[in-house]
Amino acid sequence: MNELLQKISVCFDDIKFIEDNDPQYISLKNLYFTIQNKDFYLSLIITNALVCYQLSSQWEEYWEEFHLYFAHKNIKNKTEIIPEIITFLKQSKGNKRILNMKIKRLEKVELFLEKFFWNEDFYYSNMLSLQKDLAKSMKQKINDKTIVFAIKMFWYWARNQFNNFHYFPFEICIPIDSRLTKLYQIYNTNSNMKIEEFYSLLSKKLWIPPLHLDAILWGMKI
Repeated sequence: MNELLQKISVCFDDIKFIEDNDPQYISLKNLYFTIQNKDFYLSLIITNALVCYQLSSQWEEYWEEFHLYFAHKNIKNKTEIIPEIITFLKQSKGNKRILNMKIKRLEKVELFLEKFFWNEDFYYSNMLSLQKDLAKSMKQKINDKTIVFAIKMFWYWARNQFNNFHYFPFEICIPIDSRLTKLYQIYNTNSNMKIEEFYSLLSKKLWIPPLHLDAILWGMKI
């Protein structure tokens, strides 16, 4: 871990710069400025994030595909969100796998949106509540990758929409993927330390919340 710590030298301004240049963030930014009805923007993001797994393309390519599809959609009611996402998934090039399972999963998302739509600003200020309520609605563990990733994607634009900046809580874990697994295998010198413990400790040593650390590790050539 010490070797990895030496490779990471950033301040919070650096983190914001890295996050602002994440291709996924750029796709969301472009969508915000082209979508006709911005009332349902955050609902669209969090719904898509919850079915954003086992992709057939790179993550950034998929979110750009999402942006291009919804850029000129004029969603007028929250009841249109799930049907539009389903239509998008059925023609998506980047999200083809286990499609029936993902469409079935959207039934749970729809129940969550009933609460989320009226409380977006509350959830931005209280991301632990978002994590808890989202996991409960989806019948998942709070640290499951899709739950944590959905919070990250919601935050990406919520910080702009509500014109203030809230850091991620330290309690929300990093979403473990193949890249983070590889770094763990390279830099972990304690055979008894689980991957979640490794990144939690790294986060504390750097004093950087895990979800912000995620952006750094993706943005750096380590």
